[in-house]
Amino acid sequence: MLSLQLLGKTCGALGLLASSVSRSQPRMAFSTGRIVRSKQEAIKHGLVVGISGAQHMLYGAEATGLSTAQQQQIVRQVKALGNKTQAGSAQLVFLEDPSNEGKHRQVAVVGLGDKVTDAKYTGEIVRTAVANGVRQLCGRGKITNVAVGPMPCHQASAEGAKLALYKFDAFKSKNNSDGTDEAESPDVTVTHMVQGESADASSWNAGVVCAEAQNFARDLMNSPANYMTPTIFADRVKTEFAGLSNVQVNVYDKAWAETQRMGGLLAVSRGSDEPLRFVEVIYTGKSAGSDVPLALVGKGITFDTGGYSLKPSRFMDMMKGDMGGGATVVAAMRAIAQLQLPINVVATVPLCENMISGNATKVSDVYTSRAGLTVEVMNTDAEGRIVLADALHYTIEKHSPRAIVDVATLTGAMVVALGELYTGVFTPSPLLWDAISQASGSTDEPVWRMPLHDQWDAMLKSLVADLSNIGNKSEAGACTAAAFLRQFVAASGKTKPLADSSSVLRDQNNDESIPRWAHLDIAGPMEASASSGYHQKGLSGRPTRMLIELARILSKSPLP
Repeated sequence: MLSLQLLGKTCGALGLLASSVSRSQPRMAFSTGRIVRSKQEAIKHGLVVGISGAQHMLYGAEATGLSTAQQQQIVRQVKALGNKTQAGSAQLVFLEDPSNEGKHRQVAVVGLGDKVTDAKYTGEIVRTAVANGVRQLCGRGKITNVAVGPMPCHQASAEGAKLALYKFDAFKSKNNSDGTDEAESPDVTVTHMVQGESADASSWNAGVVCAEAQNFARDLMNSPANYMTPTIFADRVKTEFAGLSNVQVNVYDKAWAETQRMGGLLAVSRGSDEPLRFVEVIYTGKSAGSDVPLALVGKGITFDTGGYSLKPSRFMDMMKGDMGGGATVVAAMRAIAQLQLPINVVATVPLCENMISGNATKVSDVYTSRAGLTVEVMNTDAEGRIVLADALHYTIEKHSPRAIVDVATLTGAMVVALGELYTGVFTPSPLLWDAISQASGSTDEPVWRMPLHDQWDAMLKSLVADLSNIGNKSEAGACTAAAFLRQFVAASGKTKPLADSSSVLRDQNNDESIPRWAHLDIAGPMEASASSGYHQKGLSGRPTRMLIELARILSKSPLP
């Protein structure tokens, strides 16, 4: 896990690698420096300052330009409002502005709790507290400039501010407010009040890059399916990576998929009039001749009806986000390239719609996968694993990564098991699991390791083909999905025979074969059902920041 250096230092190594802030989104601009006061604009300026402990100590107040009298005024108001300094809290107070008679500055005092020196908690406390403070200031629509005072973790501070102000309103008429109290300011500039150390600014900039990556994934996932087709998705990727160093973006079409023998991708896509796409992003952070320590594969179903195994109409609108795996993967790759992490990373995203038509794949149809295995389609709504299997096989054969991680909104069973908080992680490799767990802890993106077992392999047997795309029992749906994907993960392109249910069956949780593989089922975390802190109701863009951190960890300590 990243060590957190407190008292105004950086709390993450990403900050030391950030060379610049990425392209700002129209809703928000970020800068580093002191706030500029103006008599005409004073009422539009807000300040976020941290407070910790029962002693009500303002954190880094000297860097904010607040006088001793102003600091005392803030503390008096906090005590009068209920003595709240608990971690993550935010209270709005008003400070007399001597530069503008009769006007007051709004100050969001955010609680850092009593564990401000505990590295285990600092990042999430700061991220949540700053987010709540920014939301308090901007919720009334008048504040257009927010200065964020020094915090124990500058990267988390930037992430909290940036993620809290995200709002997907591209398709709303101008000035059409939805009546909520969420941040609605059309243009908000956030200023970081650094204490003069370049590491602080670098850490802040890294936080901006990581948060903007998650917001990019949010944009992709929240876009209506008619505005985020496979073609539009692929074009957006090319646009986002234009001008970034050491990046190559390849976009392939149906003819290419046919030459690559991608029978699964072709089978799923045939029901839609929208042409399939296959996106490949190659980032060379080290010498071109060196190996690929990490590959990412993201599920890219831009709309999923379930095919002939039709989904119920309730909540089908959320299936515009069924390409959440692909969205988080390309968003993470953008940040990896912007941060210029010293690692080679490859990402692939198979893109198509899963629709119904006279050409659509039917239940019981059989196709031949890129690996040469035949698959009987026993449920057309289990299409994500079908396209991922071809992408996994291609990526391993083409790039020979040391580790490969697929990310997918794959199964409702995972939502039942872990809800929307945790990402379920299937991996046979303890070493890869340790790296993912470390990345999770550093970014506060919770993960939970799930089991692999020969028993679930045996449940994939088909009477007419090498494999069925679902298990033959109504149980362990997320586990059999992972078992299906594992059949296609082999460096040589060869897969071992399915376990026989009559033989001795063993777990598969201690295997360091190359490539090490992990499957992340994000069906739960893909959505936030309510807004709180830096989480906004809607499709979440998670776990983008964790994938960025995983790349950083492997750039420092590659797996053997």
